[in-house]
Amino acid sequence: MTAEPKPLAADQDSRLLSRVFVLLLGAVSLFGFSWSFYLILPKFFAAELGMDAAGIGRAVAVEGLTAVAATPLVGWLVDRHGRKRWLILGNVMMAATGFIYLFVDHEGPLLYLAQMCWGLGMVMGFNAAGTMTADIAPSGRMAQALGLFGAANLGMNAVSPTIGEVLADSVGWQYVFVASASAGLLAALLSTRLKEPPRHAPQEHQARRPIFGGSLMRVYGATFVMTAAFTALFTLHQPFALELGVTEVRSFFIGFAIVALTVRLGGGRLIDRFGVLRSSVIAFCLYAAVPPILGMLGPDHLFAIGAMMGLGHGIAYPAVTALGIERADAASRGMVVSIIHGAFNGGHAFFAYGLGLVAAAWSYGTAFWLAGAVTLSGAFILSVSGRRKVV
Repeated sequence: MTAEPKPLAADQDSRLLSRVFVLLLGAVSLFGFSWSFYLILPKFFAAELGMDAAGIGRAVAVEGLTAVAATPLVGWLVDRHGRKRWLILGNVMMAATGFIYLFVDHEGPLLYLAQMCWGLGMVMGFNAAGTMTADIAPSGRMAQALGLFGAANLGMNAVSPTIGEVLADSVGWQYVFVASASAGLLAALLSTRLKEPPRHAPQEHQARRPIFGGSLMRVYGATFVMTAAFTALFTLHQPFALELGVTEVRSFFIGFAIVALTVRLGGGRLIDRFGVLRSSVIAFCLYAAVPPILGMLGPDHLFAIGAMMGLGHGIAYPAVTALGIERADAASRGMVVSIIHGAFNGGHAFFAYGLGLVAAAWSYGTAFWLAGAVTLSGAFILSVSGRRKVV
């Protein structure tokens, strides 16, 4: 059994781009390259398997529900037994997902098994890597570190769907899944080179904070409703575009990744200085406007829609995550990061199913307006805590 890493005293090292952090970012990039191929699964479901919006919503919900169910256990394991091994296992699960999809030819148990494997791998890999990032980051540069961590994933949100769509259109979907599985295996190998980082020591004056206290519950709730806009844009834009005769959807992911990367690489330090709470509230307002704009403009402007989403999501996710970490004990960071990610996955599952039903029963436009209204409520949820304590 390996020795527990010694706690890191607060502000012991203000340098962010250390060797271990750069290596972690490399592993996260490969992890992101693997799972980002699955961002175009809705197109696979609609074009190859003949699934409608409700069926696509069911499939996406399976991944999210699996992630939610696994979150408490994974959070406990990451806090109690280190981060590295779960990052490695998460990458292996990504590879297994691609392998299973090689044999999926209709909606059924095998498809749901692949989605469950993806959900479990995402929770393990994302939560372990996110918590390692929080361990490595100097306390005054948390949002910047989380922004770089997110950027390592987000860059792949453009690369993988673009490569995947080209592969699918030219040589077939099996090559997409082989590419994803191969990237997962490479990410697992690179993750074995990481060392377990020391953890931040709690301040002597720091009071014990419950992980389900009021201030953190507002963070979890805001994260949940944020996913209404995320799901409407990431999941429903593809069948929406195909229904209206637009068959190439990769421009959405390119626009999203370019802007989100720019925000996270250049704006992380500004978020820290401006305040993660204020940044979160503003980002939620921006985010909420994008789904209705997609409904009004239609799928002929996917690059612009993706860019607008990149602005909102590029600020909102690292800011709200940093807000949760600020409000958590050093000893419970892994669990808090897991719960935030669980709230995101739970919302993604809930809104994929719910908005899919709305789109099938009424229209995509109705689903987009509803998603915007729900996400806007997140700004009000966070503002309640803002009136009590300005961060």
